[in-house]
Amino acid sequence: MRFTKISAAAAALVVGLTAWVTPAGASPTAPTAIRSTNGLFGSADPTYDGTFRQSMALLGLAAAKAPLPTSAVSWLVAQQCANGSFQAYRVDISQPCAAPNPAAFSGPDSNSTALGAMALRAAGRTAQAARAVTALLSTQNADGGWGYTLGGTSDVNSTGLALAAVTREGRAKAASARATAYLRKAQSSCSAPATSRFGLPYQPGGPVDVLSSAQGLIGLSGTLPISPTTSPSVRKVTCSSAPGARVAAFLDRVVRTTDGAIPSVVDSTETDWNTTAVASLALSAAGGASRGVSIALAALGQNTTAYTGTGATASPAALGTLIQAAAAGGANPRKFGSTRVNLVAILLATLQK
Repeated sequence: MRFTKISAAAAALVVGLTAWVTPAGASPTAPTAIRSTNGLFGSADPTYDGTFRQSMALLGLAAAKAPLPTSAVSWLVAQQCANGSFQAYRVDISQPCAAPNPAAFSGPDSNSTALGAMALRAAGRTAQAARAVTALLSTQNADGGWGYTLGGTSDVNSTGLALAAVTREGRAKAASARATAYLRKAQSSCSAPATSRFGLPYQPGGPVDVLSSAQGLIGLSGTLPISPTTSPSVRKVTCSSAPGARVAAFLDRVVRTTDGAIPSVVDSTETDWNTTAVASLALSAAGGASRGVSIALAALGQNTTAYTGTGATASPAALGTLIQAAAAGGANPRKFGSTRVNLVAILLATLQK
């Protein structure tokens, strides 16, 4: 899965894009719904993105150095499975998590587990974060990657997120090296056309994908919320440069070429502001692409509402991602963009009580 919520119908239009399947019996009873949504960011149905949006919201607040609401952290902790993993949403937290089912894309998944681990770490819940990391380490595939559903076929997006979650753990040194090797093997070569050179595909051998490249680069560069690094300029990248530097050069080129309005993979006539935000975040993590970051943030600043929505329909996941991108790129998330909007206040207003 990627840094966005999509429907199964939309996913079917994109090669390699994970489809979501509604778990059987997922309709909550009233008492369970109250127990499961108090402290949740956003009022939309959390069936397919509860852990994802909660984690991105908490990571956004952490990046902005804002206090993390106790109820929001408690909601995420309550969603964790007994073995440390996370699934998209547990409608009844008194019941155990289902077993991973890669064929149905159901049960605990690497994306929810990775983001949950990073959000819990940012919240100071180190024990719970460590359990999530353990779940990831125990389900790494033989090729070094992770699939969306734990145990499923590896993909670059999921591997990037899982690598970001485990990379700072000393016990994960060997696993991080294998994941890095998987991403390096998947990377487009120096002989590829200039438009795709050094980018990453959703899966090895497939077409280069901007969002896959961005999520892969986050894993290659560090963890969330990021601490921007200092590295050589992307203009000095060569065929022998480190894989992260090469992916950064690809993303920087895409951002500059599109003026930050990166086309949607579903409909090239539409802009995918989520991909722009994640690309900006990844470039900040990698360092050395300050111009590309500035272009991306300027475009996002002029199209904030188109990306995040407003009022009751505001997306906590988009807000959390944008806050992280702004903070990492040197912008003020409390006075962001052309309208100087307070992204942190808008995010906190979505918290259910």
